[in-house]
Amino acid sequence: MAGNIARNDINTEEFRKLLNSTRAQLMSLHARQRAGTLGETTDTGNESAYSSTDTSENGDTAAILADLEREFPAEASINETLKLIDGALDRLNAGTYGLDEVTGEHIPVARLRAIPWATMTVETAERVQR
Repeated sequence: MAGNIARNDINTEEFRKLLNSTRAQLMSLHARQRAGTLGETTDTGNESAYSSTDTSENGDTAAILADLEREFPAEASINETLKLIDGALDRLNAGTYGLDEVTGEHIPVARLRAIPWATMTVETAERVQR
């Protein structure tokens, strides 16, 4: 990374609070989603979470599996965002927060406020995605 100069133009505590707050909200959402999915699974009264020889229960099982499949992308997204937030908190502790991981340039404060776990400027992210 070029230029790796710690940021002194941002209030790191502002971003630490923002990251921790967002992390707590995501953890709460994740817990509610998991509880909802588990609640739906147990509400069916099935002893088996997958299938049985009773065809009426298999319809419920199919509905449960469909619900779980819908939850996995959301869960994966939450888990990925939590990893990004943890990385941003690590960078705060290391003094490298707010620096583009590719170029070492300062990530604009407005971008950090919008996406506090951002690791690149918009320009770098666009180049990397191509």
